Amino acid sequence: MFNQSMPSVDRVKLTVLVEDSVNKPDLTAKHGLSFLIETTSAGSNSRILMDTGPPPDIALRNANLLKADIRNSDAIVISHGHYDHAGGLVEILRNIHRPTPVVIHPEAFAPKFSLKPDLKFIGPDFDERSVREARGIILLSRNPVPIATGVITTGEVSRETDFEKVEGFWTLKDERFTQDQMTDEQALVINVREKGLVIVSGCAHSGIVNTVRHAQKVAGTNDIYAIIGGFHLEGADDTRIQATVDQLLRIQPKWLYPCHCTGSKAMNRLLDSFGEHCKTTRTGDIIELRNVL
Repeated sequence: MFNQSMPSVDRVKLTVLVEDSVNKPDLTAKHGLSFLIETTSAGSNSRILMDTGPPPDIALRNANLLKADIRNSDAIVISHGHYDHAGGLVEILRNIHRPTPVVIHPEAFAPKFSLKPDLKFIGPDFDERSVREARGIILLSRNPVPIATGVITTGEVSRETDFEKVEGFWTLKDERFTQDQMTDEQALVINVREKGLVIVSGCAHSGIVNTVRHAQKVAGTNDIYAIIGGFHLEGADDTRIQATVDQLLRIQPKWLYPCHCTGSKAMNRLLDSFGEHCKTTRTGDIIELRNVL
């Protein structure tokens, strides 16, 4: 893994730019996800864009209304290669006006399909060349990448649980149509001083429990302050949902902020199990986590 003495930040501010629902009528909801994550550590600040949503005008428009400065992002992290998380990348890069690191797994550029029941392309409509032409500096990496002080990607998430399965996705590999195990899925890990880890997930196709366990190994600590993002439990059966809830209760995060692909059934179960420590998350929400809380 990475560093057993991961540095920390004093403050995290996460602005939800794109999510499936909204908290204000003037904002636009869309199936997808995009977060602006701002951290402060020892007087230095970083601004990281985690995913870019689907059509780019939505993230840009919502960011303007929320006064969230994504045009000065220091880096962009793409959680995986589905259109609802990466579709806005090229246009957002064009609006940043300077070369910007883009941390992405190499298999995120592979063709992505679903069969529900017809064959449907669900990848973004760009390739590596168009990202570079928009002045994106592509960091293709399977392992964790440090983004800023106290901030690192998980890289590929190891699969340990027996109840978190990847199903329903397809790709092309060696000229063969085959199931996509979504090895390109990664999350972002932020270490808040004296509090623990904030884990920001895109969809958690690898499983939210697997994602959290992997993040603990990457950071070298078991303390979880908050888990934010998609838990990919929409359409999951009761057995998987309950197993996920049981494991999260054992992990004991201080806060849960599920959204996007979590699904209403799993959301209700999480709200019942974690009470006031679980918050629904929508476009326009601002989550602030500090070491002094």
